[in-house]
Amino acid sequence: MTRLAPNFTFEELTHTNHRGLLDANRELGRNHIGSIRAVAEMLQEIRDHFTSPVIVHSGFRCRGLNTAIGGSAYSQHVKGEAADFHVLGVPLGRVFDWVRNESGIKYGQLILEGVAADKPTWLHISLGEPFRDESKSRQAMTWDKTNGYRRV
Repeated sequence: MTRLAPNFTFEELTHTNHRGLLDANRELGRNHIGSIRAVAEMLQEIRDHFTSPVIVHSGFRCRGLNTAIGGSAYSQHVKGEAADFHVLGVPLGRVFDWVRNESGIKYGQLILEGVAADKPTWLHISLGEPFRDESKSRQAMTWDKTNGYRRV
């Protein structure tokens, strides 16, 4: 196991249930270890604050995996710069509000998304500066089927 932060490993941030793509995803993920580590460090701050496990739904996705799941061609996941997650036992809205209003985490985008029965099911967080240009820093958004992405 390659530890990226006290509670996060490379294997966790490159995991996929698409078994045919797991080895390729991990192999190609090694090319993005710096950005994957930076994402793990953001997730660690969140875990430390809430003192509860952070469950990673999706971290790095190689192009093949990203295509297989219908991800955007411009997704920061393909550069190891993003993760989708939730904090065990903590409402998504509470985590969303803390990260954007109180945490000081230098995220690029923070999105309350993932819709099941018209309710958010995860948070997306991506790197901002210095990994991305300033135009993609501190964007907080929500997403739903009716309205799409909306800045908050």
